[in-house]
Amino acid sequence: METIYITQTGQGEHFLVGTDVVTIKASGQETSGQLLVLEVRVPPGGGPPVLHRHQYAETFYILEGEFEVETAAAANRLSTRRITAGDTLSIPSMVWHNFKNVGAGPARFVVVHAPAVMESFIREIGRPISDPLNPPKPAGPPSDEQMQKMMGIIMKYMEVLPAEELAR
Repeated sequence: METIYITQTGQGEHFLVGTDVVTIKASGQETSGQLLVLEVRVPPGGGPPVLHRHQYAETFYILEGEFEVETAAAANRLSTRRITAGDTLSIPSMVWHNFKNVGAGPARFVVVHAPAVMESFIREIGRPISDPLNPPKPAGPPSDEQMQKMMGIIMKYMEVLPAEELAR
């Protein structure tokens, strides 16, 4: 490949995934399929709905805000840690995890996935938007039908740890 790719500030493909705004800063096509680089804006209380794991590794660099990160290790024992701006979180393949913005305001991070599997997930579950700083407001909580559709897409790309299997 003889081309390099630059994504300027504010550029990239923007998607609304649940309540989070996900911007593709470097796609799999631009990284020979090896990486996916995303900028993610998370409103207070936002983040994935369930503990999950997947085949690819990911590394988060927190730019703004405060998150709680949950993991489940041996015997699915739940563990919670806080991370804030400037922290880096690396999640190896097949580790149960989840995160939630626990701050009073919006939070933002860059995440790198290796390989770029998550790109297909974002394109399937996300809704394209034009302005990442002013995303459309949700009409309310998702309906049962919408939630079933979302969980079907989630299950296609990752495993979900049922709440009843957690040891508290």
